Amino acid sequence: MTELYAFENGHKRLRDSIEASIADWRTPIPSELKQGFLEFQYQNNLKFIQLMNLVGFTMFLLYGLADWFLLGDVGQISILVRCVLYVTLLPATLWFIRQSHDVGLLELLLPASTVVGTIFWFELLLRAQSQHIGSYIYAGIIFVVFPSLGIRTWFSAALGYVAFISAVILLYAFKLSGAEGMAWKVYQLALLPFVLISLFIAWHNTYTSRRMFLSTVIEGLTKEELKRANLQLITQSQTDFLTGLPNRYLLSDRVQQLIAKANRDNTRFAVIYVDLDRFKPINDTYGHAVGDALLSDAAARMVQCVRESDTVARIGGDEFVVLLPMIEDDQHAKLVAEKIRDALNQAVRLGNPWVDFDGSMVQRV
Repeated sequence: MTELYAFENGHKRLRDSIEASIADWRTPIPSELKQGFLEFQYQNNLKFIQLMNLVGFTMFLLYGLADWFLLGDVGQISILVRCVLYVTLLPATLWFIRQSHDVGLLELLLPASTVVGTIFWFELLLRAQSQHIGSYIYAGIIFVVFPSLGIRTWFSAALGYVAFISAVILLYAFKLSGAEGMAWKVYQLALLPFVLISLFIAWHNTYTSRRMFLSTVIEGLTKEELKRANLQLITQSQTDFLTGLPNRYLLSDRVQQLIAKANRDNTRFAVIYVDLDRFKPINDTYGHAVGDALLSDAAARMVQCVRESDTVARIGGDEFVVLLPMIEDDQHAKLVAEKIRDALNQAVRLGNPWVDFDGSMVQRV
């Protein structure tokens, strides 16, 4: 009972913590579940991370076509560099994703690659001589949004990335705008909604992932609690609530099994009936609490006298039955009966009075 109480209390505290984390996104995941959350994220997002990096590198490569059309003088350099980076860095990135199990680190691969690609692209724009640069720089806004789609574990990572890439983009936009202050202000206004959208997407993704994980944990706790409850009900229906011994129903089932085995394998078993003498006067004189303690002590003594394969059952009141399977002869049952009698004849201290009791046993073989 103590173990069950501790189990139920532990589950209740954990469930309360999980429900608090689900209800309020600002409440952190319980510390004992953080490692499980990372494993959950890794198992559920590995293929998604691979896909996001593949799409990201492909977009990086396709931007070279736009560079070729719009930045004529540096377009060929752009395509060449992008092709080299695509065939070298993409396989290395996918290999690293398969090797590493740190999902937080894996989710930062695409943002890191995007930062490098963004700087490369803006450096091309600074060196290009094209009339389309003023409008083409707005294509850089996608660098804020797309990598945020792949961050599903820690919102802080998305927050840091969006802040950093926004600063990089604004810095280069300022350099490209030159003295045209109005163009610089317009670009800031155009970038701001996408920054907010990116942060919202990242927050929604991380919160949804956390909620899915915590809901899975609660579902697991519920199943385990139901399993424990069912096991407890089965145990209660087959055991005596006072002594914890098998009751008459479980005893009857085991007797039936022993009879079937004896008939099938030509083996023998013994049944010893135990009745505690003078139990009723003791129970009436000292009360039910002393009587219950006396029965529990008698049950414990009898269990110590038999093998683990034997059964000691309480069938009611002060009556017990001992099953001895697989005995060689009657003498074995007699020795066990005498051992139980001697154990029950020992005095037991129950409260202030010394209470002596003995058992009268009838052997049935």
